[in-house]
Amino acid sequence: MSKFFIVDAHEDIAFHLNYFKRDFVNPDTPCMITLPWIKEAGIRIIFNTVFIHPKHKPTKTVENAMKQLDTYDKIYKEHKNDVFQIKSKDDLNNLADENRIGFLTLMEGADPLRSPEDLGEYYQRGVRVVGPTWNNKNIFASGPDTQDGLSDKGIQLIKKMNELNVTLDLSHLNEKSFWDSIELTKLIPVATHSNARALTDHPRNLKDEQLKAISKRNGVIGIVFYNEFLKRNEKPTSLENIYEHTDYILNLCGEDHVGIGTDLDGARIKDFPKEVRQISKLPLVAEYFLSKGYSEELVSKIMGKNFLRVIENNLN
Repeated sequence: MSKFFIVDAHEDIAFHLNYFKRDFVNPDTPCMITLPWIKEAGIRIIFNTVFIHPKHKPTKTVENAMKQLDTYDKIYKEHKNDVFQIKSKDDLNNLADENRIGFLTLMEGADPLRSPEDLGEYYQRGVRVVGPTWNNKNIFASGPDTQDGLSDKGIQLIKKMNELNVTLDLSHLNEKSFWDSIELTKLIPVATHSNARALTDHPRNLKDEQLKAISKRNGVIGIVFYNEFLKRNEKPTSLENIYEHTDYILNLCGEDHVGIGTDLDGARIKDFPKEVRQISKLPLVAEYFLSKGYSEELVSKIMGKNFLRVIENNLN
């Protein structure tokens, strides 16, 4: 177990559980995230996503979103001694029990929303972070596969998020939608799982001016472990590649603006560095940072305290 307070800002838990119809504790299906492994790592907060696979859009988008939220509700009920839902600042008091893990729900792509007003329903279910789109273009915004910026409905969605104190996730937005969105949000913005474009020229990674814009607004960028975002078309990847992106963004943005957003179980197991293909191995990242000369205080910020600061600020 890590001695650090770990926040993983992006884990596709319900998607993987539902898609493969597997168990959260003793799965038969190969996976990277289970409840025992999360506990073994000592992770304290997870941004648990609602993510709709492209093949389920648009006919089953709302249905699958609700099923994923139902899966999380089942986890909160069946594993109440281990997992709790974070909906307000008061819920953070549960972190005093070091054996419990807080789930803060992130909607990765706002496709389940048929209009900005629908956000209220999902807010009641616990959604506290929203990325307006995934790689596609939807009624709100455009991802890296398309060129347009925020639509009128997208502008209204950001305003509704401001009203409800829902945090903006800038990962997956194309450049025009990124700049439109970050100018509209009144909360501290984040990029839950994005790396540095200067190191790996992938459209899902962020350019220097984007990274600096997030840090200037006191936000945090979560380093994502997916191979293609770490070292495009070159394998194998390793902890060194995670360190390289972390160190680059630290030098560009400062020590208060880098975190971890693994995206484990968001792709195939082989699509991640071999050292961290199981969530229980996440403390190895902290150990690697220490071995590279980072202080314990700095590693504490990267592994969780930076994202915790944003959570504490943005929640009602």
